[in-house]
Amino acid sequence: MMATAADKTMRNGGFSLIEVLIVIAITTIGFLALVNLQIGTLRGVGTSRSMMQAVNLSEHFIETLKSEGLPWTGDASILTSQPTTFPHLRLAGSPTEGGGSGWVRAYQSTNSDSRVGPLGIVESDNWDAGAAMEISPERERRFCVHYRLTWVVPNYLIRADVRTLWMRDESNVGLYQDCPVGMETDLANVASVTIPGTVMRNVFAQ
Repeated sequence: MMATAADKTMRNGGFSLIEVLIVIAITTIGFLALVNLQIGTLRGVGTSRSMMQAVNLSEHFIETLKSEGLPWTGDASILTSQPTTFPHLRLAGSPTEGGGSGWVRAYQSTNSDSRVGPLGIVESDNWDAGAAMEISPERERRFCVHYRLTWVVPNYLIRADVRTLWMRDESNVGLYQDCPVGMETDLANVASVTIPGTVMRNVFAQ
């Protein structure tokens, strides 16, 4: 059966403008979906990295508190009578069960920007010199660290909660450069992790 002239015209007619526009629209939607997926993935990776660094910094500060507690061999009065030996633990205050320091800023600074990097502040902290050779203390100074000391067993055991905070993506980083206590309530702009630990009086020292 031979094709008619009308059939040949329909076969060679190509695509209509509407068909081309539909293809462009579908392609554009698919491309935008891939771009949004990529952006979401990058943000997720950045959030995970910040959280990992925050957890490490919190655990590092807890270990600093434990190291600070090694010379603690007497009752709680030794903590307040030797502030240079116990710069953080001295804030635990009177040894009453449930008593403690409340939330305080871990790293004091004379500058308006009190944020620290993943290693904290080298000059005032126990730190790993080998790690500092790999990561500059001035690198990625975007974390705030708060800690709270609570007496569990008076004169013997202190609970330490360490909270590390950082600004969320697209937030105004200038809002909390001085790391005030209370910034954790601004959930729209601030993310945080809290790690608990304990510091015990050194009962093994002679």
